[in-house]
Amino acid sequence: MQISELIAVKGLRLRFLTGADQAHRTIRWAYTTDLLEPARYLRGGEFVLTGMMWHHTPKDSETFVSSVAEAGAVAVGAGTALGDVPPDLVAACREHDLPLVEVPTDTSFGAVTEEVLRSLTRHRFTTIAETRDRHRRHMADLAAGADFPAAFTQAATQAGLRAWVLSSTGRPVAASTAPLAPHEADSLAARALTWSDFPHTARLEESDHTLVSLWPVQSKDSHPLATWLLVCAGDHNDWSEEEHEAVAELTSMAVLGRSRTDERALTHARHLEGLPRLLAAQRFDEVTALMQGVDPTDDDHDTGHVVVSATMLPGPRVPDLARRVLAELVAAWPGSVVTGDQDTLAVVPVTDIDGPARERADHIRADLVHRARVLEGGLLDHRLAIGLSSAARGVAELRGAAVEARHARRLAELRGGRSRVIAGAEIDSHELLLASVPEEVQSSYRDRLLGPLLAYDRDHRSELVDTLQRFLDHSGSWQRCAAAMHVHVNTLRYRIGRIEDITGRDLSNLEHRVDLFLALKLQE
Repeated sequence: MQISELIAVKGLRLRFLTGADQAHRTIRWAYTTDLLEPARYLRGGEFVLTGMMWHHTPKDSETFVSSVAEAGAVAVGAGTALGDVPPDLVAACREHDLPLVEVPTDTSFGAVTEEVLRSLTRHRFTTIAETRDRHRRHMADLAAGADFPAAFTQAATQAGLRAWVLSSTGRPVAASTAPLAPHEADSLAARALTWSDFPHTARLEESDHTLVSLWPVQSKDSHPLATWLLVCAGDHNDWSEEEHEAVAELTSMAVLGRSRTDERALTHARHLEGLPRLLAAQRFDEVTALMQGVDPTDDDHDTGHVVVSATMLPGPRVPDLARRVLAELVAAWPGSVVTGDQDTLAVVPVTDIDGPARERADHIRADLVHRARVLEGGLLDHRLAIGLSSAARGVAELRGAAVEARHARRLAELRGGRSRVIAGAEIDSHELLLASVPEEVQSSYRDRLLGPLLAYDRDHRSELVDTLQRFLDHSGSWQRCAAAMHVHVNTLRYRIGRIEDITGRDLSNLEHRVDLFLALKLQE
């Protein structure tokens, strides 16, 4: 309700004493007081009614008006039952740019309050009805296939809300205004993975310290590592019923949008279930048909691909979680498809294979590293290991790319860390070899070569394994290795002799050095 609407009610016979140019201000509530400093009881937006019993000296008017103005009241209504409105009150209101309305003797404060409440109630019911009607239209449009980001922007703008939807990796999904700064989006997504209670409030440190409220977008079988996050400017504790209704509308829209995204991704994953088998059998015509069934624009002659292999360790109990996490990690790259369950595979299209595509492959790796780190706060019970291939030309090279990505992923598993991303192009030759060897063979090889040394160190409290590592790190140089270990050369020669006796290997022989070097790499 605006002040002008209240003044227009003939039965009240209210009139401006000052501030008529502010008649457009909106009244949120009516509050009656005769306290000299009522600010602590005001929340902003009130039409403050007073009988002026606090007025004893002209200075009191300044005290009263400054208190009311600082609290955010929109106007003062002064009753004349005890006498005319003093000029010093008029002057104080004019000084603080606060409208002052005279309430005549035969108009009760109760009548003014009732009129304000009647108008606010009528407005609230009208607004809620309009909101619900708008919500039904938006939901119907989304169900019919409307673009979610566009529908979200329209709904949030109509509701007068600044709102954003982020993925669990901090990727922007939709917004009603300018996108959040990337580092702030990443920070919110990472922190949200550590929160258990929602809605939650947070402050955007580099956006004028804006306070925001956050909700998870929880669709069927959703998981914090693979979902969206609704962010709205403001503290939800201070919102009106209309604002809560509008946010509920945005939440349900986001749930529907997320559900449609999940269903589409699952359909593609099921369609591509045979992809790894077809690649392994080099049935490239069938691979081409399968890929085009998901993305008809994917042309073998014009498009290259980067293959991404990912797994979560230990295997999550939540069905299909690894695939959903990988789908979220590559969602920023148009045309990406993901298949598999625990051993998941993504195919990411790239263009201009002879030039920029190779740079784009590097960008994909950098983005995967960044997004995976955002997820680390939610990876309390799991590790995320990711490997990716170099850019491959067309479908014919996809088989080799898939093999390279899987080898890189196995190396990522070996290297540890809450999340680890390895590109095939950065793998050293011996590391690629080790990553391609089955785990049981790796374990057997490592135990056979290093097991006796580890047992000897354990039983004699010696450091033969460390000595072997240092000796190989210094390329077998007796002097440099002894100096680095702060021991005499004869001491080093004795230890190396013990290592040779226990392992049956001659460390002056290159092949034997390589054997022990690889065993130490597997020990890491």
